[in-house]
Order: sequence, then C-alpha cells, then structure tokens
Amino acid sequence: MKRILFFSLLFILLAAKTQAQFVMNVLLQDHWVDSVFQSLTPEQRIGQLVWINTAANADLEKQFEVAELIEKYNLGGAIFFTGDPVKQARLTNLYQSVAQTPLMIAMDAEWGVGMRLPGVIAFPYNMMLGASDDPELIREVGKEMARQMKRLGVQMSFGPVADSNTQPLNPIIGMRSFGESPQRVADFSLAYMQGLQENGILAVAKHFPGHGDTQTDSHYSLPLVPYSRERLDSVELFPFRRLADAGIAGVMTAHLNVPQLALKGIPSSLSARIIQGVLRDEWQYDGLVVTDAMNMAGANTYGAPGEIEALALKAGNDVVEFPKDIEQAIAGIKRAIEQGNLSWDEVNSKCRRVLAAKRWAGLDQLEPVDPHGLLEDLNAPQTELVKRKVIESSLTLLENSQELIPLMRLDTLRIACLTVGSTPVTPFLKMLAKYTEIHDFFLPENFSKEELEAVKEQLQDFNLVVAGLHLYESKTRRSMQVGNMQRTRPERPYGLSGQTEALLNYLANDKKSIEVFFSSPYALAEVKNFQAPEGLIMAYQNDSLVQELAAQLIFGGISSSGKLPVSLGDYYAAGDGLTILEPIRLKYTIPEEVGFNSSRLNRRIDSLVREAIVKKATPGCSVLAAKDGKVIFNKTYGYHTYEQLVPVRENDLYDLASVTKITGALAAVLKMTDDGLIDLDEPFSKAWPDWQKRLFHRSNKEALSWREILAHQAGLIPYLNFWTETVDDGSLKPRWYSFQKQKDYTLEVAPGLFLNEKFTKKMYRTIRKSSLNEPGKYVYSGLSFLVIPKLTQRLTGQNYVDFLDQNYYQRLGAGRLTYNPLEKFSVNEIVPAEYDQYYRKRQIHGTVHDEAAAVLGGVSGNAGLFGTANDLAKLMQMYLQMGTYGGYQYLQSQTMQEFTRVQFPENDNRRGLGFDKPLLNNRELTPDAAYPCIGASPASFGHSGFTGTFVWADPESQLVYIFLSNRVYPSREGNLLGRMNVRTGLLQIFYDELAQ
Repeated sequence: MKRILFFSLLFILLAAKTQAQFVMNVLLQDHWVDSVFQSLTPEQRIGQLVWINTAANADLEKQFEVAELIEKYNLGGAIFFTGDPVKQARLTNLYQSVAQTPLMIAMDAEWGVGMRLPGVIAFPYNMMLGASDDPELIREVGKEMARQMKRLGVQMSFGPVADSNTQPLNPIIGMRSFGESPQRVADFSLAYMQGLQENGILAVAKHFPGHGDTQTDSHYSLPLVPYSRERLDSVELFPFRRLADAGIAGVMTAHLNVPQLALKGIPSSLSARIIQGVLRDEWQYDGLVVTDAMNMAGANTYGAPGEIEALALKAGNDVVEFPKDIEQAIAGIKRAIEQGNLSWDEVNSKCRRVLAAKRWAGLDQLEPVDPHGLLEDLNAPQTELVKRKVIESSLTLLENSQELIPLMRLDTLRIACLTVGSTPVTPFLKMLAKYTEIHDFFLPENFSKEELEAVKEQLQDFNLVVAGLHLYESKTRRSMQVGNMQRTRPERPYGLSGQTEALLNYLANDKKSIEVFFSSPYALAEVKNFQAPEGLIMAYQNDSLVQELAAQLIFGGISSSGKLPVSLGDYYAAGDGLTILEPIRLKYTIPEEVGFNSSRLNRRIDSLVREAIVKKATPGCSVLAAKDGKVIFNKTYGYHTYEQLVPVRENDLYDLASVTKITGALAAVLKMTDDGLIDLDEPFSKAWPDWQKRLFHRSNKEALSWREILAHQAGLIPYLNFWTETVDDGSLKPRWYSFQKQKDYTLEVAPGLFLNEKFTKKMYRTIRKSSLNEPGKYVYSGLSFLVIPKLTQRLTGQNYVDFLDQNYYQRLGAGRLTYNPLEKFSVNEIVPAEYDQYYRKRQIHGTVHDEAAAVLGGVSGNAGLFGTANDLAKLMQMYLQMGTYGGYQYLQSQTMQEFTRVQFPENDNRRGLGFDKPLLNNRELTPDAAYPCIGASPASFGHSGFTGTFVWADPESQLVYIFLSNRVYPSREGNLLGRMNVRTGLLQIFYDELAQ
C-alpha cells in the first residue's frame, strides 16, 4: 500500500513539475496500469496494440462492425475521421461501452477537430501558424484544440506535423508543415505540443523521420529520402529530436525509404534501425511510438496485411493503427509470436506502455461524452477569438510600394475587386465593401484569354484593383480541408495557368493593384517571371475568416506582422514580411475580443428587440456597437414593414431624422469652426445676415451667439410647421406645386411632387420673425439647423452636400450617408417611413419624413440625411477619437473637445454644442430616471431622431452605439419605442457588459 501511495504521489508531483512532459517511467509504476494489465488475457493484450479506424458518417453496418471488433479483441483505440460531432460523441459512448478496457480515442486533427468535422471551427493550417512567428500564440491554439478534443471525448491528437517542408512540390506535406526552417519547425511544434499536453491531450509528432523533402506521397508509394546522416540530423530529424527531449507523448513513424538509416527498401515504419536504433537507443525516447496508417501503400510495399503489423511491432512501434484488416492484423501478430519472431515480453511491455498513456489521459476515470450543446461548445466564441488572433498575426505583407496599405485617400480611389477562381461573392469582397464602395468583377478557375480581355476592358476606369486569387492550397488540391479535398489535374502545380500569369503581369504593369493570394504560398513561387504589384499579401488559405481579415488589413482595420515561413523561389525569402504597427480604421470582430460575453450580449439584445417588434414598436431595426475601435456587434432585426416582405439588411438606409443635426449640419459647423469661419461667441447673424436687424427688416435674433444657439438656450422656439402654408383645406395650393420638375419648381418633397423654390425665402423669413422665449433656459429647437445648409454655402462657397461629401463622407468611406438617397440607390435599399395622411398623402419611402426638411427639397440641417449603421459608425468613431480617423485629422482635437463638453451647467442645461449629453447628475439617478442610461459617462455625447434613431459615443468607455429603426411606420402616433426605452435600454446593455 505504501509503495502504491509513493508512486501515486511521485506521479502527481512530477506531472505538476514537468507540465506538458509525458514521463513513461513514472506512469508505468501506476497501480491502475498494473491492475488493468493483470486483468487482460494474452489475446486482449495484443488487442491493446491495434487501433481501428472509424468515422461518424459511416453507415450503420460499418459502425456495428467496429463495435463488434472492439468487443471481440479488446482493441486499444479508435481513430475517428470524418463525420458529425454529435454522431461521433454517441459512437464514442457506444464504443467505450463495449470495450473491456477504456479505448484511446484519437483523431488526425492537425488543425483541430474541425479538420475532420464539418460545421466545427477549424484552425489555420500549420504553414499559416508558422507565419505568425509566435510560439506563444501557437501554444494558445494548441490549448484551444485540446479544449475541443476533451469536450468531444478525444484523448490523443495525431499532431503536430514536425516535418520541415523543404520541397515546394511536396504533394502531401506542404501546408501541413510549419515551414522550411528545422529550428522554427521545432519551436512551433514544441509550442503546439505544450498547448495540447498542458491541457490533457496526448500529442503525437509526425511523420518521423521526416516527410518534408519528398515529391511522392506515402499514401500511394514509398517516398525516397536520399540524404546523408549529417543532413538528416540537421533537417529532417532535428524537430523530432527536440520534441523527444521535451517529453512529447508519442511519435508517429512514417512509411519512407531512408537508405542512410535503414536497409534499402525497408519502410521506416518497419525498420528497427530507425525506431529502436535512433529513436529509442540514440535519443533515449521512452514515449509511445505509433505507426502511420497501415493501409497506406508505403507500408504495403513490404508485405501483406498481418505480416506488416507484426513487423511494425518488432521494429519498435507500440501501436499499429488503421490496418487494412483488423482480424488479419491480429492473426499475423499471433503467428509472429508462435514463430518466435515476436516475444510475449515485447507484447506485454508495449501493452503496459499503451495503458500508461491511457492513465495519463485520464481514462482511469472515464466519463461518457454529453452530446447536449456539443456543437455550441466546440464552436465557442473563445475558439473563434483564438483563430482570429492567429490569422491576424499570420497575414504576410510582402509588397507595399509607397505605403499603399493601409489605403488612405478613399475619396480619390475608384476600387475594383477582382475575384479569381472562387464564387463571385466572397467573404473578402463583402468585408472590403464595409470600408468603402467596391465594384466587383469575376474570373472563374481556368478562365480563357477572351474572358481575361473582357475583364481588362471593364477595369479601365478604376485606379485601384484589389485581386483575390483563390488558387490551390496544395500541389493538386484546391482545398486541404477534409471533406473538400477533391484531387484535380491542374494545368500546373497549385492551379496556375498561363492565363493566370498573364493576369498577374497585367496587374503589375498596367494597373495600380493589390494582390492577395488565398492559397499555398508556393503558388506564387511557381509563377514565371513574377513581377511585384504595389501591394502583395500572402493569406495562405481560402478560409472565410482569413478572407475577412485580409480585407481588414488592406484598409487598416488590423495591423500586419506575419513572416513567410518558406522561401518562394528567387522572389522572397523565409522570414520576409513587412510590418504595419497600428490599425487606423474600425476593426470587425466578436465581443470576446473586448472582454464581452457574446452569448449574454446576444441573448439580452435579441430579447429586448424582439419584444419591441412583437409589440409593434417598430417593424425592424439595425443595431451596431464598437468598443476600442472594434465593431463587436452589428445585427439587423425584423422587416422593412409589418407585412414582413423585405427583411432588414446591413446596407439598408434609414431616415436619420434629427440625428442629421450632428452628422450633417454640425459636421459642417465643426469644420467651419476649425477653419476659422465661425467664432462660437460671435453672433450667428454674422454668418447668416438675414437675422441682422435693419430698416424694414425686423429681427429679434441679431445678437444670438452660436454657442447659445447650439446649446439650445438662445430662446428659439422648438419648431414651425412650414408646410401648412402651402395647403388649403387639406389640398395643395397650385401656386406652390408642380407634378413635374421645371423652372422654379425644383424642390422635390416626394417623388413627382415639386415645390416652388421661392417658398424657401418665405420659410427663412418665417424663422426670422418667429418669437423668442426667455434666453438662458434650455429649450430644444431645430430652427437654426434649417438654415445651416445655405449658411455653409455662403461661408465656404461650396454646395452644402458637396462640402459634407468632400470633407467627410467620401474620405471616411461612408458613401451610404447621403441626402435624397433615391438619386443614388434603389427604393428597395431604403427603409420606408410613415404613410403621410396630412401633407403628401402617400407612403413616405426614399424621401425625408420630416416636413420642414421636405419643403427644402430634402436637404436640411435638422433632418434629411439617410444612412446605414456601418457608415454612421465611421463618423461617430471619428468624433470619439476627437477628429481623427483613417490616418487623417478631420478636425482639431480641441474643437471636438469644446463641442462635446457641457456648455452651461449653471443653467441646468446638459447640452454640448449641437450634441446631446447625459443628464448633469446622471449617475446619481435611478436607472429609470437616468438619460440616456445610467452607464453613460459625463464625457459621452450623441443624439436621437424622431423616426426611431439614436447614436451615442463615449470617449471614457471608448464605446460607439448606433440604433436605427423606422418606428414611424405606418404612423408616428404613440411612440411605443420611446415608452419602452428600447434605444437607451440597448445602450445600457453594452455598458453592463463593460461592468462585468
């Protein structure tokens, strides 16, 4: 008993000390290992050395056959390949239930279980991990892989791939390798191993003694590795030696012909000189040794099923996996024992080693896999976050002439995205379009010369072409992803063709271009006479997240630090890669990146929004939030109308109503203040002479200052119904309206209805003559904003809309922030407002809802702007950053600081200049009494809109929030959206996440 206790304590202490190390000698002394071994018959001990292949998508007959073999022979392990995760969990439970000795469940899951299981997040290939040049990040990937595997009931991973890929035309390793440098491959393999083993998963290094410099595939032949022992030690063997010394749990022997290590023609997996001689004797490796699949041609070249399994065990392997025929394999092993070619001592020793590995993996306390919520657990946000981090660190910028990337002057660029070899609409294209207007073009795989010439003609009018090249991920496969690994016969390796080269030459010589290779980097090396474009990004694979993040890199949503893990002919060397230190624009990511809980966030927001839609507070809405310059929430809900015909989409334009005041009119005022055209403490009438008092020109507004007006305490009355002057008894006065656009009748108040422009003068006069309330008291008024467009033109000499486009929207890439959207967009892209039964007597759809803005032809400072949540976020982020965005200073910091501070707190006035602010004692109030919500800091600012819109920015929390809805559909009456506090309630949810 004391001996058992001693070794148990020793095992615990040593395991804690070595962390990731697998120490066989200690495990072999474990009581569980000994007791299980003693309970097994000789035949069952043989069974422990034979592991069967299986798949969750196999037919029922095959699944029961596997279960019968496990039960009959007490097989030691099962290796799962393709299938469905829930089915795999249930099969695992079935197989474990019929096994006398707990099965070792293994997976060939080099980039996570998603390699084998469609629908599960897969990590990048090892080549891309190597491009991160970050062992700690690779360790984090290994840790997350381990979490997935443990949840799925897997104990062993056949990884890392420790082959140094020094042969660009290697048909089977390639992207599965961390790179060409044995030292870096060793570093990254070690980090990968640590990530797995520190978190309870046995790692198995492959393909010993090294498959990285072959031009044939051991699945189909016996590849030759013809090098000297000196070369083998420094390249092929080097990473395996490091891993063996570091205590990796297992090593997988490959089917290779290595004459310098073994007798000629003997596969390395069957060679005692290699396994016993090098691995065991020279290196003193005491971990588990597992063969590569025994059904591969590389093994079968040397013998028949049964014979080769016995030879593998005799050579020093502990486990033979994936035999062609389980029963023949076991019969062959028995025959070898009977003939004296394999001893029972050898079998018993190997059995104990297998049991020791099972003890390390926790199979002494086996629990069934719970299939409930399995897919959600495997695809947890933390998994995606780790994947995003490693992709971001791996994208490799190889060319950046004149610092083209990140793109700066969006207002000067007419950008075409050319997709080559994929579907016309890709995640890459969709993400590019979040940053600015993109025109898309397409060339299929194997495009013809005529197709190329047609595209070249279409690209003539564009001054930048961004080409997404979706070539092959391996020498002969479009994709390395299991389930999509169709083998093809490309014209040239990696899917290259003469026409591809012609396209690349055109892009480099005739256009300013950025090329992004969503393929093996070796594809570029195969290009004849490659000429560098202005921008070149190696993105390594065709994964959706890779595409999205590559697009973000182009626009500066993320930084760049990746390094090439392999040389590309004479073009680029391993280690090449340019650095971009800081992002300059919004990044699109998930809530977990800023510490939010996406499950809780989505649940709470979905609940509140859906309640509003069910209660008909609004037919639909768009909600966006950004934290620390990262868009972490961007969802649409519901439909354009209650008839539920058109669902709300991200690019749909909403009537912003009074949000126009800070995103249109105030933007102009900020710029003019910055440029010295406006002095906030001078009279407004200096810039707008119509308010100056003179003979026969009465005015009570001459002395009102900009500061008082913008803070809403100048005494201006809230609103005037100008449109009522143009109707009589509910009918339009003919003197004011025409059903066609013609001389004088230019102000379109609705499609096909034009107001005489002379009415504008009448409107301005009405404003000037309107009464004044007591000054110094906060009373919200929109009257001054009605004249700001004309005032802007007077001060700048430029049309107001052009002024905003040129100074803000175009440079921001906010092309969907616009007045009169029907001039640019289809009606289907615009969310309708109410049915106007008083004035225009029609459904308002695509023209401004606000009547005061309507009589100005839709262009006003109080309302009239339409936009999307995404484009509004760009402008609000610029405001949040005190005037800076996209590497450009739109406004001076001191200007923004002045406009966003409370101006007259002594008057109990919470307002900034134009901007709304929280109540002065906001954080002292109850949640119901606070405005906009109790979480909003005193530094925060924003505005709301009558149609059901709301924007808010908080410099203290680095939070931007956008809510767009058409709550006025079909009628403005009631404002249930406001009574339910939906807009501000959602904002508080984001503040709640900050507090978690």
